[in-house]
This record gives sequence, structure tokens and C-alpha cells, in this order.
Amino acid sequence: MANQHPAESKKNRDKAIAEGKKRYLSATPCKKCGTYEKYVSTYGCCKCVVESGLKKLADKELMAPYRTKEKQSNKTYRYRQKKFSGVENLTKEENERILSIYKECGKITMETGVLHHVDHIVPISKGGKHHPDNLQILTAFDNIAKSNKLCA
Repeated sequence: MANQHPAESKKNRDKAIAEGKKRYLSATPCKKCGTYEKYVSTYGCCKCVVESGLKKLADKELMAPYRTKEKQSNKTYRYRQKKFSGVENLTKEENERILSIYKECGKITMETGVLHHVDHIVPISKGGKHHPDNLQILTAFDNIAKSNKLCA
């Protein structure tokens, strides 16, 4: 890769842009870490940009304006409002099924030693409801990896 001509690097970047990719392989390594993978938009080394961003996120003083209690409570409030809108329409049996799903999740976690979550199959952010038919038990790893994507 180090013997690659700079014109080849430009071709790689142009090809990545044409394909709608965010990254490409450069002809020159990063001076700081030595990797060749760079971002199309900034020509910045992917590894160094991520490390720099993580350092900024870890800086409590720098991030303080963005992490106010008011912002956090608004975010939590909106999520809970979406999650529990329509819950009053559930029957007693549906509420009991929801509780049993959460209890089963805790039981599986205790038995296996692997953290499990109760997940919404259709995410609340995508219009899903907090209803027993829309709940499933996943490992925490799978649930976090899924994020707010629809489950197949």
C-alpha cells in the first residue's frame, strides 16, 4: 500500500465518493498512527478522528453545556411519554403479560449470567407501542447493536 501513487489515492477517494462511501484508502499513511483509511469529507485519518472525538466526549468541562440536567430530563421525558402513551388502553391481562416478560428477562439473566434486555420489536421511535406483542427478550449486546432498527 505504501508504494501506491498519489493519483491512485485520488482515484480511490473519487470512487468512494461515487459509491456513496464515507471512507477510502489513501496512498499516504497518517503521520500520527500510520493507518491508511481516511474520511472522504475531511481527508482525516479515521482512527485519529474517532480518538479525538472520544477525548472530547470524555472532557466533562468541554461537554458540560451539552449535558445539562434539563436536557437529559427533557430527553427522558419525551421517551417515556412516547413509551407509555396508549398504555392506559391495555387490558389487565396485557399488563400482566408485560410484567411476566420483564420477570422472565430477569430470570434468564440470573440463570445464564449474561445480561438480557426487554426489547421493542418495532422501536418506540419508529411508532411501535409498549405492548406485549411488541416485546422480545434479547441479550444486552444484541439489543444495543440493534439500536432502533426494526427486528426481522
